[in-house]
Amino acid sequence: MHRTSPRVLMATGAGSAIGRALEHELGDTWRIISTTRHGLYDGGDRTSAAEWIHLDLRRPAEEVAQAMDEGLDKLDVQSLDGVVHLAGLVYSDRWEQTTWAEYADQIAVNLGGAATLLQVAGRRLRPGSSVVLLGSVDGWLASTEGPAAVYGMAKAALTGLARHLAVQWGDRGIRVNVVAPGALDTGSGPASPGVAAAIAERSALGRLGRASEVASVIAFLLSERASYITGALIPVDGGLNLAY
Repeated sequence: MHRTSPRVLMATGAGSAIGRALEHELGDTWRIISTTRHGLYDGGDRTSAAEWIHLDLRRPAEEVAQAMDEGLDKLDVQSLDGVVHLAGLVYSDRWEQTTWAEYADQIAVNLGGAATLLQVAGRRLRPGSSVVLLGSVDGWLASTEGPAAVYGMAKAALTGLARHLAVQWGDRGIRVNVVAPGALDTGSGPASPGVAAAIAERSALGRLGRASEVASVIAFLLSERASYITGALIPVDGGLNLAY
């Protein structure tokens, strides 16, 4: 059936490098509703007119749900064709040095926020919609360059959530997948050239990834070309997970 209006996508973390690359990738084919935890949109150099809702994923679930419903209603968005969860937070500390505040922040944004987001947004997803969650190679590999146990634990759990929702929502034709980047040369990538070089050397392709390469995979999963893919964990890591 011919669509007369753009598909509607809600995206967290849209101001990140991957978020900006995704907006460029999707072009004019989607109406993107971004989220921000600040009073004004903080997405940087977005090129299109920004539509956003105020949403702090660290807040209690009831507050997140209320803010999301109010924001979408204000924008007259009754249903969604896609959800992308890019918002993330990592403190690269050794386990015994991680504070409770750092632990709580990472769980709230990386896992709890995603769970609340999907619980509320799930009620607005059209049949045949697509959900893409941003995982990480840290979800199944432990880095010696930048220890991040809490972050990795949350990303591993995110994959479990995606697989359960893929089954629960499958009868509505809703697909749920995880894209797991390795180290990127921008955004939340390695903090120092030395670390970047060490990680690049370990990957099969011998380099860091680009945000655009992750965005292109997300765009594919949102499209009808991926209509038979659900519950999948797709590494976009240049083969970082293939050898040791």
